[in-house]
Amino acid sequence: MLTRLQEIALIARCVAGDDRNAFGSLVEAYVDDIRRMLDRLTGGDVALVDDLTQETFVKAYLSLRSFKGVARFRTWLFRIAYNEFITHVRKNTHFVAFDDTIHDTAYDDSEPDGPSVDAVTVEEAIGRLSPALKAIVQLYYYENFSVSHISEIMQMPSGTVKSNLHRARVRLARLLENKKDY
Repeated sequence: MLTRLQEIALIARCVAGDDRNAFGSLVEAYVDDIRRMLDRLTGGDVALVDDLTQETFVKAYLSLRSFKGVARFRTWLFRIAYNEFITHVRKNTHFVAFDDTIHDTAYDDSEPDGPSVDAVTVEEAIGRLSPALKAIVQLYYYENFSVSHISEIMQMPSGTVKSNLHRARVRLARLLENKKDY
């Protein structure tokens, strides 16, 4: 990972001189992080991860002049990647907005007769979360983002991030305890 000063220097070279090598250095520094997050969010769909990663960096390059530098470049890049993932999911499934988060009706907590869970691993359990909860778990536990950074990335209040993180922990605990009523 680059330091904040290194990020700013590379971004300045990109914006001031259209230095594509500098942008290549930014891509090289963060492509593995973005791919790892998208890999977990997509359930390991390599082709989709490739597409979303490419779209993330294309949008980042095209929008680099609008980067204000308030947040770290890495945080800004994760927001773009998360937005690309959500855009893809919205195009391919039925979603409704609820309490500043996105819930897929297939993941509704109110379904009393959900599928039974047999010997669920942590990865499988995370895979059963809604896309929003899965993203929060990914960003918090795997990418080590703070609640405030997750709030910036997902564009939701930090209180909502905290409550969704709690909801995800409860759901994961239930799944891992092998309970049917998750």
